[in-house]
Amino acid sequence: MFEWKGFAKFWLWFCLIVNILVLILGVVGLFGVIALGAEGLGILILSLVAEVGMITGLAILLFMKKKLGFYIVAAMGVINIVLNAMSGQLVKGIASAIISLVILFFAIKSNWNEME
Repeated sequence: MFEWKGFAKFWLWFCLIVNILVLILGVVGLFGVIALGAEGLGILILSLVAEVGMITGLAILLFMKKKLGFYIVAAMGVINIVLNAMSGQLVKGIASAIISLVILFFAIKSNWNEME
C-alpha cells in the first residue's frame, strides 16, 4: 500500500483539520442558536451532518486510501452547495465546493489507480 506524500498529504491533513474545526465551531453555534431561538436551526443541523460526512470521507481517503472517501467528499460538497443556496449564498457555496474538490482531485490523482 502506498503512502500519501507531498502536497497530497498536506492537503488531506489540512482539509481534515479545518473541517474538524468547522464542526466544533458549528456545534458551539448550534448551542447559541438554540439558546437565542434564532432562525436557521434546520439548515445548521443539516450543515453539521454534512460536515460529519465530509470528515468521514476525508478520513477514509487519508487513512484507508479508498476512492469511496473522495466520492463521499464530493457528495458532501453537493449537499453544502444546496445548503448554501437555501441560506442565500449559492455563489459562495459553488465556488468553495468546486475549488476545494478540484484541488483535492489534483492532489490525489497520481495515486488514484493505487486506491481501492
